[in-house]
Amino acid sequence: MTEKKKDVRSRSWAMVVYPESAPKNWREMLDDTRIAWVESPLHDKDVNPDQTIKKPHWHVILMYGSKKSYSQVLEITEMLHAPIPQKIQNIKGAVRYLVHTDNPEKYQYNREDIVCHGGAEVEQYFELSSVSRERTLWDIMKFIRDEKITSYSAFIGYCQDTDNWEWFSIATKYYTLAIRTLIDSVYQDNRIRDTQGNQRSEEKVRQDNILKVKELSEKGYSQRKIADTLGLSLGVVNKYLHM
Repeated sequence: MTEKKKDVRSRSWAMVVYPESAPKNWREMLDDTRIAWVESPLHDKDVNPDQTIKKPHWHVILMYGSKKSYSQVLEITEMLHAPIPQKIQNIKGAVRYLVHTDNPEKYQYNREDIVCHGGAEVEQYFELSSVSRERTLWDIMKFIRDEKITSYSAFIGYCQDTDNWEWFSIATKYYTLAIRTLIDSVYQDNRIRDTQGNQRSEEKVRQDNILKVKELSEKGYSQRKIADTLGLSLGVVNKYLHM
């Protein structure tokens, strides 16, 4: 029995496009093929092992409705004067590589700069796994407690100001109630501490005034003069003198 021939076709193919060699209207040329495709931000900050800057380039993912052979896709890369195409084994990994999401050692490009063409969609590939969501929630809750975040609005504002899409997604799609509950708890704890702190401060002021009233009285000050000196009422001065 002969061994089954390996299928070298794929629905998804990757290619690299260089600004210096691609036709100026290369995007329009790709759009005209009616292929769904995804364009990365321009990678102009990638570095070689010797720390020299790589040639600027775009990563492109072609998403076909059915499997295509290498020779079929090669026609596309040749049309754009691009290097040979590469079969994609892991579409999620390929999409996330467009901005180096899973490669923290590389320059992190902006996810908002990914451009989808021809009906391609990539948002699902940036969704966190359940384990990753829980780890991210842990980090979020630690941040809220450490920074004493007392407003859900302030937390969402922080996510938006720092372009933290993962935290924003966790806070608005997955664990909204848990995060709101923690923020409310932090707010209540802060109020209790502030109230207790104010009470301690007020008690200290009262004890200080009692000592001052008695000291001035021993020096022969009248109750009226003591009240005027310390800014207290006669009734309070009289009360303090009898404590």
